[in-house]
Amino acid sequence: MNWKTKAAIQRFFARLPLGFEPVYYHLQRVGGNLRRPESPMPMFRHASEIFAELARLGTPVEGARVLEVGTGHRINMPIAFYLAGAQNIISIDLFPILKRPLVMQMVQGLAGRAQEVKAIFTAHGADAVGERLARIASARSFDEVAECMKLDYRAPCDATRTGLPAKSVDLHFSYTVFEHIPRDVLVQILLEGSRLVTDGGLLCHHIDLSDHFSHADSSIGKINFLQYSSAEWARIDNPRYGYQNRLRVTDYRAIYEEASQELKAWLVKVDANAVESLRNGFPLAAEYRGIEPEALATVGVTAIS
Repeated sequence: MNWKTKAAIQRFFARLPLGFEPVYYHLQRVGGNLRRPESPMPMFRHASEIFAELARLGTPVEGARVLEVGTGHRINMPIAFYLAGAQNIISIDLFPILKRPLVMQMVQGLAGRAQEVKAIFTAHGADAVGERLARIASARSFDEVAECMKLDYRAPCDATRTGLPAKSVDLHFSYTVFEHIPRDVLVQILLEGSRLVTDGGLLCHHIDLSDHFSHADSSIGKINFLQYSSAEWARIDNPRYGYQNRLRVTDYRAIYEEASQELKAWLVKVDANAVESLRNGFPLAAEYRGIEPEALATVGVTAIS
């Protein structure tokens, strides 16, 4: 779908009362990004890489108490934590948008990919992974899956004020969530995360800094949205569906400093095509001029603190 058409549809539904949410998600199932079953394997592979980094830093997933910020439509990442041996997972979201049929569709499809799943998580004990996978694959409902995983799904829940006890989790985690949250709220989420993690615990957040409209429209690049001023972007984007804060990697470093985070790892992904485009005169909005091309073209950050 052309990205401007998608943005217009999102803006239209954002103006409707909350009771129209099911209509919007029905359209997503018919013609949007929910129309096909999403393979969890790419996310599982990335999760395994992140888990290895966490173990290297002294906080392995096995036996950990995990808090995930931003559940979304599915529970792919909580399942990855479960397969890697997490003790329990709390997953919170500001809005209750979890789609249980999508979860069950994915879980039931995992049974036929057991060897692939075990290979991804082999560092976490292939035999144990196989047993865990067999348990959730045999579940007949979302509630059974959640019980098996020791998953506590809470929505609505404010990540800046969770109500959870201090020092009650070992890992404070999110995956492609921070880019949808305003800057000042991110500082408060990190401060709350610091309150929640144990003395040996870590905060781990993977952030997608690319223009999300480029995920569905290959005609635009990953920094397409940087050509628009904040006023122009406010007319294109909307705060209800797919909001993108457009913060760059330098902004995130400042946020982590403001939240008094001690960084243990800062893993970045720079898009070479975006760097080349910038050096060839990509028309940046005034607020992004003067920033190094590599910083503007950083499209992924995994921050561990």
